[in-house]
Amino acid sequence: MDIKYNVKTKKYVLGTTEYSKEDFISYIESDMLQSAIYSDSGTSIYSNSYVSEDIDDYSLDEEIKEKDRVLGGENIILYGVSGSGKSYTIEKEFSSDENRMIRVVFHPDYMNTDFIGQILPTIKEDGTISYEFVPGPFTNIMRNAYKNYKIKYYLVIEEINRGNAPAIFGDVFQLLDRDISGTSRYGITNSNLANVMYGDKNKAVKIPSNLTILATMNTADQNVFTLDTAFQRRWNMRMIENNVNDTEHANIEIVDTGVTWARFNSVINNTILDSNISTLSSEDKRLGAYFITPYDLRSINDKDDAKRFAEKIIKYLWDDAFKFSRDKLFETSYKSLDGVILSFINSSGESRLNIFKSDIKDLLLTDTNITEDFSDNE
Repeated sequence: MDIKYNVKTKKYVLGTTEYSKEDFISYIESDMLQSAIYSDSGTSIYSNSYVSEDIDDYSLDEEIKEKDRVLGGENIILYGVSGSGKSYTIEKEFSSDENRMIRVVFHPDYMNTDFIGQILPTIKEDGTISYEFVPGPFTNIMRNAYKNYKIKYYLVIEEINRGNAPAIFGDVFQLLDRDISGTSRYGITNSNLANVMYGDKNKAVKIPSNLTILATMNTADQNVFTLDTAFQRRWNMRMIENNVNDTEHANIEIVDTGVTWARFNSVINNTILDSNISTLSSEDKRLGAYFITPYDLRSINDKDDAKRFAEKIIKYLWDDAFKFSRDKLFETSYKSLDGVILSFINSSGESRLNIFKSDIKDLLLTDTNITEDFSDNE
């Protein structure tokens, strides 16, 4: 039996009967199809005699696949301060299944050919050289999502603004416009991508509705590569709140100081906001809730624990967050990073906090609840 599609009437043809798309799909899913195709003798009762110049072949399997495809694919950028938990949110709220996910990291040297794919020489068994298209991560996840239409897939782009994102996406940038189902609103012509996805290099490429693209962006890195308006409007932006109290290591003590990570984080971040109130990017310098991890806070011995904390946190505060206003956090007697770190490491207990101004030390040791305050920056 031949199944045809009438281009003029936009109907499917079975035998000599035409059906609308909805009626045809309902029909083929019913038991009626078997009796329509085969006679009692088991031979087909339809011949190929019904032919019209207005009818083209159509892939029935593809139509059924698209009807059952998972919907809801999105483009989402998760942004926040460094260490706020963007990657953690992806793992907990979307997926941690590596079989359904491809993860890439953008950086200044990352190119369109790395992302989409490129034609490379291949040496065959007989010693001859051929040139073949080698798909990149974007092409691979598109192929996987298209073929496995009942499964949700995820492309994760870490640090999207550390690379030139519009240039890296290239012509597939157009695909980021999606309709309500999550499918690309407009297709593009890309023969290499189409051949890998569909096995048909002439078919227009679209992002399938079961593929979600997730990207992370550190607000402190905005000046690396700016995302232009045309690119950014095709994404849903989601701020990841920097809430240290929700972390599993919030109440772990920093070495032997008697100060928990949650308290240290909140006091220092409020100081960053207060001391840089005239600086537009001050909030980007805050310590993320996951800037330091439970592994970093693990207890081995006081000296090693202090060294690990000092060289990760104290160094960042001296070299970056308070680079132009060190007197707002550190005691003015310290003139170098070496002096601050060695003092923290070689002291003990509360004395380690003597590297900070007295009012900061008092806030760290005061037993009151402190949360980040944005009122002066609104």
